[in-house]
Amino acid sequence: VEEDTLTALENSDSCYKCPSASNGVDRCISPYSLVLLARQYLANNYTSEFATTAATSIPCDNLRTLWTPSAQSEFTSMLQKCANWALVVSSNNQSAEQKDFGNLDECPFSQFMPTVVDDLFPASYPPTVRYTSSFYATKKSGSILERMYEDAESKKYDGSDGNPLSGVYDTTESDFYDFYSDSIVGRDMSLAVGSAGVTVVAMIIHTKSPFLTLMGLFQIILSFPLAYFVYYFIAGLVFFPFLNFIGIFVVFALGADDVFVAVDKWKNARHELPHGTTEQVAALALPDAAYAMLLTSTTTAAAFFATAICPVGPIVCFAVF
Repeated sequence: VEEDTLTALENSDSCYKCPSASNGVDRCISPYSLVLLARQYLANNYTSEFATTAATSIPCDNLRTLWTPSAQSEFTSMLQKCANWALVVSSNNQSAEQKDFGNLDECPFSQFMPTVVDDLFPASYPPTVRYTSSFYATKKSGSILERMYEDAESKKYDGSDGNPLSGVYDTTESDFYDFYSDSIVGRDMSLAVGSAGVTVVAMIIHTKSPFLTLMGLFQIILSFPLAYFVYYFIAGLVFFPFLNFIGIFVVFALGADDVFVAVDKWKNARHELPHGTTEQVAALALPDAAYAMLLTSTTTAAAFFATAICPVGPIVCFAVF
């Protein structure tokens, strides 16, 4: 299940390599994984003819033949011992040498990483591994990380392919997640720019005034630094997720709505006072427009503040912003 990933990493020169035990050709270092532990277990206990051969060099057909129900049961029991051992070690800040393990059997794997099994495995019955992690020895330069992300998105690494197993990939520093988030935000921002363009066209058609349209856009733009001031300096929120930028959609909608309300109220007042002065028309239209804009803005703000009870951090920050 790891061959496609290793081949893709080799082709892109994204992994650290060493000579293969079978033919001496440089190949990617095999990942630390549940598969590697199973290979080592079978090589040490069931394959005397491969006693001097690296576990990763044993042909898969041989391993498949040796993977009998009894071998599976013994290997699962060893995993449970190691998982319980890891739970005791991680229960506080003491080292393994300082622990009191009582009657707990020692883990037979000298280099055991608990992430090869999921947190429910030690207590599950029958013992079942639902999730496992594999660690590949890959390089970390920016261009290589981007190439690995592209290969993962292009399905060059081992995945599900309709089988019960499925795989996802990332680095220990979540670089793939950052690449994915940046690509999603870029697409969403393009939609925001598109919505701004539609809003500008609608405002020009409705107001028939480029000046009013420009002033409307100006008040929309000014809302962002004001919102950030309240968000950061008053609310004291330091975390600023990319989701907040999607607020452009909402701000453009509210800003355009306020312009439409103010223009319509002015037109209605002008009809009521066809011979009135500008001051008289303003005195009639603006209080009514201000009340309507306050009402629509308040109801929208209340709806967003209601989502602040959501336990997901980025959504709370978006609601407050």
